[in-house]
Amino acid sequence: MEHLDQSLGDLFKDLHLSGLWPDEKVISDSILLSPASEILRAYHAVKASGVVDLKAFYAAHFRPVAAHETAYHTDPAHSPKQHLAAIWPHLIRPADNPAERSSRFALPHPYIVVGGRFQEAYYWDSYFTQLGLLKSGQTALVRDMLDNFAYAITEIGHIPNGFRSYFLTRAQPPFFAQMVQDYGRAVGDLPATYARYLPAMQREYRYFIDSAHNHNGLARYWDVADGPRVEMFGTDLEAQRSGVPAGYFRNLRAACESGWDFSARWLTDPQDLTTIRTTDLWAVDLNCLLLRYEEILAEASGDSAYTQAADRRRGAISERFFSEDTGFFHDVLIAEDTPNLITTAAGMFPLYAGAASQAQAESAAAWMKTHLLRAGGMLTTDVTSGQQWDSPNGWAPLQWIAVQGLRRYGLHDLAETLRQRWLATCDAVFHASGKFVEKYNVLDPLAASTGGEYALQDGFGWSNGVYLDLAE
Repeated sequence: MEHLDQSLGDLFKDLHLSGLWPDEKVISDSILLSPASEILRAYHAVKASGVVDLKAFYAAHFRPVAAHETAYHTDPAHSPKQHLAAIWPHLIRPADNPAERSSRFALPHPYIVVGGRFQEAYYWDSYFTQLGLLKSGQTALVRDMLDNFAYAITEIGHIPNGFRSYFLTRAQPPFFAQMVQDYGRAVGDLPATYARYLPAMQREYRYFIDSAHNHNGLARYWDVADGPRVEMFGTDLEAQRSGVPAGYFRNLRAACESGWDFSARWLTDPQDLTTIRTTDLWAVDLNCLLLRYEEILAEASGDSAYTQAADRRRGAISERFFSEDTGFFHDVLIAEDTPNLITTAAGMFPLYAGAASQAQAESAAAWMKTHLLRAGGMLTTDVTSGQQWDSPNGWAPLQWIAVQGLRRYGLHDLAETLRQRWLATCDAVFHASGKFVEKYNVLDPLAASTGGEYALQDGFGWSNGVYLDLAE
């Protein structure tokens, strides 16, 4: 595993600032054809003799990562389910070669990539991908993924955002315990599954509890690094040169840990990314996932301390994240200890986690129906900012969380409405394009979704998994 920003020095910086690559991640993920020190010496030698043709130099010394799934062409006779059955093999990658000279964190077992520019495994994507794998009976591959995650926890203390060297300073929404529980139930041997993965679950839980994530007993998103992101190095260096507020890069990175990169949820001014303040908020979704973690650890270990922790967190979510003004759940501003009254799909996580009273759940469902439910599914937020985790976009994992939460509180009619609308959106886009994509426009399903630091990606792991699980 190479830390290319360190081993390639000024070459890495020059490649990113050249503007020659529309997607900077191509540079950060490149495979080196010889040791970094040799490539850097060659670069300095060429640079000393005059202007460097960076495209030619790159072609001579690097190889970009191939997206193998692009070789798959949709069969026009296939139904959506038939298409997903056919594309799974193209998203599976074998165990990594640890000798590869790249930023890849080598995993010892096969895994699923999400597709497109994302040619590595990602943490929370994998939970929703797993839903589809379990529906498809691919339990051996799910176990491989769990073993990979347990390996990562052993090696670095947590599951990273994604399996690249530049992602190791942060995690993502912690679904590992739920992955373990779902797998154990699917194979019919929950006790043995818990026994196998309990040490890893306990260690990852401590990662969130014994770190800056835990602020006065509640959780926020965080990243231990606070400089420009390596995957978007040129973009962030240019921002740094233009002048950004103190803490800007840590707040960017923390938003990446949340998975919501980026959203008005984190911004004081939805039109200005420099107003990002992710670490100033207790995150409602993160606290709900830690509640589920505590409940599963209590079940897996029999330790009442986890039950007590879950009871405290459940009470705090119900009391402090719910706004009487809106009747909905929100992130909480840490300094003021008051809800941040932007309406986001994260406000449905307390229903999923069972942290709401029945009255709160019914109120939250009504607010969601009015402010977020649209023809194509549920909006991510009701703000139009140009960021990808805002209107008009809807994302598969958030639809699934909301459906499960509504079902948990007996709100089956609304759950069914959301389920049908989301599946119809996926069907419409598939029949029009032959693809399942990363995100969808829920205001106008056949229009392209917008925003983000890169083009719309297809593949796509979590959209595939959620579709298969909700299609039933």
